[in-house]
Parts: sequence; C-alpha cells; structure tokens
Amino acid sequence: MRPAHSISLVRLFTLVALAASAALFVDYTSYTPAFCTAANSGCAAVRASGYGMLLGLIPVPLAGLIGFGAVLVVSLLPAGGLRKRLLAPLAVAGGAGGVLLFALQALIIKRFCEYCVATDVSSLLIARFAVIHRQSLTAKPPDQNKEIVARWGWAALGGLAIAAPLVWPHARPEPPVPAPIRAFYIPGKINVVEFADYECPFCRGLAPRLKQVMNAYPGRVNFVRLNLPLERIHPQARDAARAQVCAAEQGKGEQMADALFEAKELSTKGNRRIAVGMGLDMDRFDKCVADAATDKRIDQQGKLLRDAGFPGLPTTYVGADKVVGAQPDDVFRKAFEQAARGDSAQGIPGWLYLLIVGVLALGLAGAGALQESRRRARTA
Repeated sequence: MRPAHSISLVRLFTLVALAASAALFVDYTSYTPAFCTAANSGCAAVRASGYGMLLGLIPVPLAGLIGFGAVLVVSLLPAGGLRKRLLAPLAVAGGAGGVLLFALQALIIKRFCEYCVATDVSSLLIARFAVIHRQSLTAKPPDQNKEIVARWGWAALGGLAIAAPLVWPHARPEPPVPAPIRAFYIPGKINVVEFADYECPFCRGLAPRLKQVMNAYPGRVNFVRLNLPLERIHPQARDAARAQVCAAEQGKGEQMADALFEAKELSTKGNRRIAVGMGLDMDRFDKCVADAATDKRIDQQGKLLRDAGFPGLPTTYVGADKVVGAQPDDVFRKAFEQAARGDSAQGIPGWLYLLIVGVLALGLAGAGALQESRRRARTA
C-alpha cells in the first residue's frame, strides 16, 4: 500500500472516531441525550454503568477526543521525522484502549453502545493503517509531495467532525410534548408541567426560582405539578408526595409543595405537622395518606415521564420546550417567552442537518483534493 493511501485511511478513520467521540461527549455531559435518545438502548446502559468516567471525573469520550485529535495532528506532520516515530505507537495505544473498552461492553456491561463500537473499531483500523504507513516509510524514503487531499483539508474535516455533533443539540428541534402530558395544557395559557421529587436537591433548588419566573406572567400561567418520587435514593420522597397529593385534594397542593421543598425533615410525622399548620382537615388528610389509591395516583403521574424516556429530575415542560434539570433562570425565561408568544420550538430536521454537514464535508474534501492535484501538477 502506498504511503499516501495508508495515511489517508488513518486520517479517514480518525475522523469517524472523532465524530463518534464528540457525539458521546455530548450525551455524557448533558441532562438530555441528543444521540442515544432511547432509554433502553445499549448507549444508555453503557452510560449508566459508571464505566464512562475515568477516575469518576473525566468522561471517556473526552479522552477519546484528545487521543484521536493527537493522532490527526501527528498524521498531518511532514512524512518521516516525528510522524514516522510517533504515529504508529500513538495509534497502537489507542487501538489497545479500543480493545479494552470493547471487552468491557461485551464481558462486564453486556450491552453495546453503537457509538462506542464505532469508536473502538475505528481505533483498531487506525492502528492497523498507521503500522502499514510506518512500514511503507521505512521501505523507501518518504515522498513529501504525495498527498491525496491537502493537509489543511484534513484539518478542516477534523474540525467539522468534532463541531457537527457538538452543534446538533442546539440546532435540532425539540421533540413534541407527549400527548398524555399535553392533555394538562389549557389553550391560550403559558402551560407549565413540572415533574419533581421533594427530596431531590436539584428540585428543591429550582422550586423558588421557577416561582419567580412564573410571577412575571400573572394570570397567564397554567401550572401543573406532578410527582415522581425516586424512592431508591430518596427514602422520604414517597411520604412527601403523598402529603402533596392529599393537600391538593383540599385545594392547598402548591402551599404544601412550597413547604415540603423548604422542610428539613420529610418524614410522615413532619409532613403531618406541616398539614396541621396549614389548617387542613386532618381526618380527611390522614385517610388520604393511608389510602392505596393515593399511591396509585402518584405512580400514574410518574409513569407519564417514565414513558417519555425519563431524562432526569426535575423535568419541566414549558409550552413546546422540555427543560431538564435545574437550568439557569435565563433558560426558563427564554422558554416562557417563547410559550407566551405561542411559538413552536424551531430547529433543523435531522435529515437536513446531515445533508448540510455532508455537503460541507464533500466541499472541504473536494477543495483539498483539487488544490493538492494542482500543486502536484506544478511541481511535476
């Protein structure tokens, strides 16, 4: 294999690895996945396994971006010299990491992430062609003039491979609000449906801030609070949800919710003291808390978000937008402003975004190949 062909294949598979690593980095560092969107997918299983973080701090995809970026940079150095000495060892090390990560999915997690597999396979191919390239340079003196695409073209394609996945979460349209959740909406209102857990620290932090944003639209907001207690990690969340549902039956659900978010103790006794202080009918409240129908109602509320993919808590639907997590106030203000105007979520359809990225990639590759062809003709 000619050196120009082997180095081009190294660069090509490095672009694939960079794009897949960038997509994984997006999903590992955001509340809502933009690429592995199915809750039961292999990607979601790998992400939730805990093996996606190095030392519990560094996302594995970030290490991939740095490693594959280094491979691309070294591959763009002049033939011979540092490229000959560094490229093959660097690529082989990456290939070994790919084998390790593939084995981790196969033997321990027992689920496969398609983006991870694309990265792992690419790392092995990069290693293979990097070794072939080194052997080709050793067999005969390197020809500095033989390139298929100009080096700036490969560098630009590398930037595009990283940028395209990073930009997609900001360019894509919001998915439609699920019909069971939209059923709570009232035409002509700024509709807000929040799923929360009263023991969740992020939910507790968001509650007063969300109230402030809603207060800027007096009389215009239809706010619906739904419960999703995460009992495995928040043992008092179910008791608190019962208290809120039972207070809501007496027309004081929001007053109870505000008190629960501020309370230091969310035990059954503590919640009952809050209810007494609110002046609720305690016989009616106690019967409601003990009634199995209350738990059924809470489970039905939580199922609405679980069926929608359960991206995390708190999850707040504001008009056509879904805001996951205790995002900054500006994020909520923007969503409220859009809902107040009656705007639908805007964005670029996935097929159109892929077409734009594909055209850009072909344009960069074509321009780089044309310039390299003209350069070779001038030096012939």
